[in-house]
Amino acid sequence: MALPRMPDLSTGNFLVQIDGYEVMSLSAVTGLGFEVQVLEDPESRGSGAQAAHRAPGVNKVTTVTLSTMELEKAAILGVWRNEIENGQVTRKNASVIMRDSASAPVMQFDLVEAWPSAIAINSVPQAGEGWIQIDVTLVHEGLSRKVF
Repeated sequence: MALPRMPDLSTGNFLVQIDGYEVMSLSAVTGLGFEVQVLEDPESRGSGAQAAHRAPGVNKVTTVTLSTMELEKAAILGVWRNEIENGQVTRKNASVIMRDSASAPVMQFDLVEAWPSAIAINSVPQAGEGWIQIDVTLVHEGLSRKVF
C-alpha cells in the first residue's frame, strides 16, 4: 500500500486576501494559532494539595504577523492602520493561504474581523543590497483552518 504523497513545502509561500484589497504575497507568517486559557483553583483539592486543579477556560487567538516585500500593497495596509488614529476601526475578514512549491493551495486560515494593530519596517538593506521587509500585525476575533 502506497503512502499518500506529502506536498513539498520547502519552497512554499503564502498569500493573503483581505476584504477590499488586492491579493498580497507574503514572505512569512507568524502567530497562526489557538490557545485555551487555563483556569486554576488551588482550593479544589483540599488542604493537602500540592498543585492547583486546572480546567479549560475561554478560547484565545494570537495576533498574526504578516511579512511582505510588496511595498505598494503594504502602504495600502498602512492607510488602513492610520484610520485607527482617527478613532475609526474598520474590521475586515482576511484569509492566509499556504501554497506548496508548485503554487497549489495546501492550507488556508481565515481571520474574522481583523484590523492592523502595528506596522513595522523589519529590515532595511544597506548599500542597496537586499529587500525591504514590512511586518503587519493583525488582531482578530477568531481563526478557522481549512485544509485542501
